[in-house]
Amino acid sequence: MKRLIALVVALALALAQGLEAFWKAVEVPGGVCSDGSPYRFYVSPGDPKKVVLDFQGGGACWDAATCGPQSQTYRKRVDVQELLLAQGIYNRMSVANPFFGWTHVFVPYCTGDLHVGRATVDYGGFKVHHQGARNAQAALEYVFRNHAQAERVFVTGCSAGAYGAIFWADKVLATYKNAQVAVCGDAGVGVATPDFPGYARWNPRFPELPGLSARPSVSEIYLALSRAYPKAVLAQYTTLLDGTQIFFYGLMKGERTPSEATAREWATEAQKAVLTPAQAENYTFYLAPGSQHCILPRPELYTLKVGEASFLDWLKALAEGKVAPRVRP
Repeated sequence: MKRLIALVVALALALAQGLEAFWKAVEVPGGVCSDGSPYRFYVSPGDPKKVVLDFQGGGACWDAATCGPQSQTYRKRVDVQELLLAQGIYNRMSVANPFFGWTHVFVPYCTGDLHVGRATVDYGGFKVHHQGARNAQAALEYVFRNHAQAERVFVTGCSAGAYGAIFWADKVLATYKNAQVAVCGDAGVGVATPDFPGYARWNPRFPELPGLSARPSVSEIYLALSRAYPKAVLAQYTTLLDGTQIFFYGLMKGERTPSEATAREWATEAQKAVLTPAQAENYTFYLAPGSQHCILPRPELYTLKVGEASFLDWLKALAEGKVAPRVRP
């Protein structure tokens, strides 16, 4: 047992040292996670004129059941397992990575509010700090201050991070008017029930764009961004039966395990959400079969194909500021 414990400790130290070789923590004074623990984000230095702004995923919570201390539906403190695993776009050593040599700013997610909350909520005996907007704003200010002359900016995120990317894209686009900017949401298409209470709980920061409704849908935001910034590239990726997105849609409907009817309903609405902004010429999408959730943190980023359309080639085009061809099975 002592040898096993020593081995685990040694492995943890090795992983931490490996992380520090590529990623530098930036502490955020006043930043806070849902459980009150301190917040920080991470930067992997590279070309200062090419920047990936990457919002982490990690679920969400909006009531006593989903936000409870034992709930597994959201991250409660900073957790950087994606960086430790070093797969997909986090493989900083691979020249096949479309962002090899870029500066990569990783914005951890630990507030259960899709990176946009501005509230601390008492759910009946315990409080949750939905302060994602404060944390995200600190990361944005760092990028704007340290990379004022960026020529290429790629704004992205997986799952809840996909919402962070699209909800904060207006700030990035307004700042980098002369840069090539692409925004790509990975597995966060925005299917929600009409009575979803999360936004009311979180007091969110929504994009500041002309024509948006008081509670805009994700597809509405993509379309508004496409129109307001015609030189930008807007994009989405999802699988047709994304198990995690279906799970959360089921939770919104009060189902701990989503029914087949809920899965079919989500699939229909998800395709509508992805296809609706396609009326804009600077918007594109990649729809893949299956139920896998997210692709950017996974090795499949380098191997996935739908027909003859390689996801890696699609992503490379976005990194170069090009509108990649639209892909669907």
